[in-house]
Amino acid sequence: MTTYTAEQLSTFEEIRQLKARYSYFLDTKQWDAWAQLFTADFRWATENGLSVEGRDAFVEMVRSSIDAVATVHQFHAPVLEILSPTTATGLWPMFDYVAFGETPIQGYGYYHETYRREDDGWRMSTQFLSRIRTDVIGGLTSGIQTSISDLAIARDATAALPGLAT
Repeated sequence: MTTYTAEQLSTFEEIRQLKARYSYFLDTKQWDAWAQLFTADFRWATENGLSVEGRDAFVEMVRSSIDAVATVHQFHAPVLEILSPTTATGLWPMFDYVAFGETPIQGYGYYHETYRREDDGWRMSTQFLSRIRTDVIGGLTSGIQTSISDLAIARDATAALPGLAT
């Protein structure tokens, strides 16, 4: 059984609040507030090889992709690890719905994240999205197209987390 200090529990809660703000600001399209959740040198990637360097570039990429699109992002039961007083990792099971025109998608997978404590609090410093399942929904009457991703991608991304949190 692991016993946590009050300081560790406080850190876990700060990171959970950070992630809660992430989905709320993203889904309500509050781009300036959302940008403040990331370090300036934030790095993002996904299993299909897409990657972005820098907070501003990342926020602009996401904003330009989904600003006019209804989205829902949900995160569940994270596995959080404090590596030092200023670094931590998180593994978040996720579900997202993105209403892309005639082909809305539902995704199921994981966010693999690292965090860094800055002068004004915890910020996300890296994020890797591994969708294990993606359903492309072509309308209520046309059915669902499902793709399943290689599970090794999610396992490899989780194994890399401690090395990214610097």
